[in-house]
Amino acid sequence: MKARFSRRRYRHPSGKPVNLQAVLSVSLIVGFVFVGARDFFSLDNGKGGSDWRIGSSTIGGLDAHQPRSLMENRALALRLVNRDRQLNGLSPLVEDPLLAQAAQLHAQDMITRRYYAHVTPEGKTPTDRFSMLGGQGGVGENIMQQTGAPGILLSSRLIEQFQKAWMYSKGHRINLLTPFYTRFGYGIVADPLTGRVYAVQNFSS
Repeated sequence: MKARFSRRRYRHPSGKPVNLQAVLSVSLIVGFVFVGARDFFSLDNGKGGSDWRIGSSTIGGLDAHQPRSLMENRALALRLVNRDRQLNGLSPLVEDPLLAQAAQLHAQDMITRRYYAHVTPEGKTPTDRFSMLGGQGGVGENIMQQTGAPGILLSSRLIEQFQKAWMYSKGHRINLLTPFYTRFGYGIVADPLTGRVYAVQNFSS
């Protein structure tokens, strides 16, 4: 919405004229800085929907923007998934090394070959890729692509932002809240030159 300002000048009780436009402009700038700082230091997940819930963010402060190792990000991703599953009355998942490997390989393949899909250009599905690694059972998959700024860091805040986005998307939320899933794997890669990020969640029973 485009704001409109009047150039009418008001007078201070001292008798000096006051430029109302300048006062309003400063107020808006301060407001935007405050909101931007709030969003930088904390993440508001909201409450969810009419028939599902999402947990409150515990990620905050400057530390949330620091780069994390793949193992740290995987541990956080699992913790966030289980936070939201348990809040919706579901049992927690456990990490499956093969599911995690399949997720990481698919994320890397997508960023390397510049495609974004559950099925590879050769026609391999999430279940196919899992089976090729020795895994057993069908696989549900959530994927995420983000185009950011060069030099992007794989931080805990980014992991939580992705979880929030998946939870607010009905199709992805179905995977996250499927009752019979018991195992989980997570993969994430970034291209620091382009800022492009790919993340993958794999689920199986």
